[in-house]
Amino acid sequence: MTTPDASPLRLAARLREAGDLPAAVQALDGIDAAADPQAGFAQLRYLFELQDYVGLQQATRRQLAALSRAGAPPDATQWLATLLRFAERCCLPPAEIAAALDCTRLAALAQPDLMLAWRAARRRQTYREALPTRFGGGVSLISLGTNCLPWHLPGRWGLRRMADFTALFGPFSLAGHSIPGMIAALEDDFAGYCALEGTRIVTTPRGHTMAVRKDRSAHWNHNRGPYWLGQDAAPLRANLAAKADLFRAACRRPDAVFLLAGCQAEYPEESLDFLPRLDAALARFTGHAGNRILITNQTARRREAASHQVDATTTFAYCPFPGTDYVWHDDEAADSPAGQAFEHGYMLTLIRSLLRWGVLHRLSVPAQA
Repeated sequence: MTTPDASPLRLAARLREAGDLPAAVQALDGIDAAADPQAGFAQLRYLFELQDYVGLQQATRRQLAALSRAGAPPDATQWLATLLRFAERCCLPPAEIAAALDCTRLAALAQPDLMLAWRAARRRQTYREALPTRFGGGVSLISLGTNCLPWHLPGRWGLRRMADFTALFGPFSLAGHSIPGMIAALEDDFAGYCALEGTRIVTTPRGHTMAVRKDRSAHWNHNRGPYWLGQDAAPLRANLAAKADLFRAACRRPDAVFLLAGCQAEYPEESLDFLPRLDAALARFTGHAGNRILITNQTARRREAASHQVDATTTFAYCPFPGTDYVWHDDEAADSPAGQAFEHGYMLTLIRSLLRWGVLHRLSVPAQA
């Protein structure tokens, strides 16, 4: 019999703490998530931390299948809520997510925290399932930062194809950047983006260690801790180099659309001075000027939701957060009614721009969104 100290979960936790994140992930390979929900939860979190997106998709699908076979175990709110959220994040097939929602419905009725995640997932999936009949397939949506919002939101609302969860995972997807810093990275083709001499390690107020550029133009908050920062952060630089390769390939797609969130400018009163430089920097990757760019401001005060056509291929939009204390990446906030309304508004803004640019085409008159 396996002793508690030798369990895969405990072994994985020790390996992760020691900085061997790949071994921690390996220790959880083959676990039965339905029989050990804590191990199932850890497996998803560790794969996400390792940024093994191929493995994360596969593990999430296996766990959904185990859930369908065994049903929802009691007292497994954390695992079930996380599984639903990762199923959406990984852009898994709607039928598989629908089956998971069916399996967890009764458990959600008895567990308020799970019900919050369940209701939000059901609403997003209802929206997602209607998209193909309204507009056809997905679009190549490429994040330019400045935070992770442009990467996460379109995927869980159905505008990212399943294969693009891995293919479009670029340098700006999970990181924080200033707009000048992002443009500078493009202009030198990422050559000095995370060079050793240009970065340093800092400790956050919460005690996390992460790498930042010395000029404060970028920080890699999803690559924290001893695994990513060991060997003078060599694993981090290798990770970013691989993402840069994906970015270069993605930019050559004919339906490429670039998403930039967190812009502080208040257009049209303030000009978007960075836009010509950004389009020129993107042109070295796409091969042409006039790239399709959606720029959004989430934090301008006393601004209602509104879109402005900057030029033929650029939209600037106000997509305000529900309040000054709203944290868009907090799961419970995102799944709340206010969070759902915010995300839905962002999606409407995005879809309207895609229609205007001819990347999406209306196939039928939709019901009220």
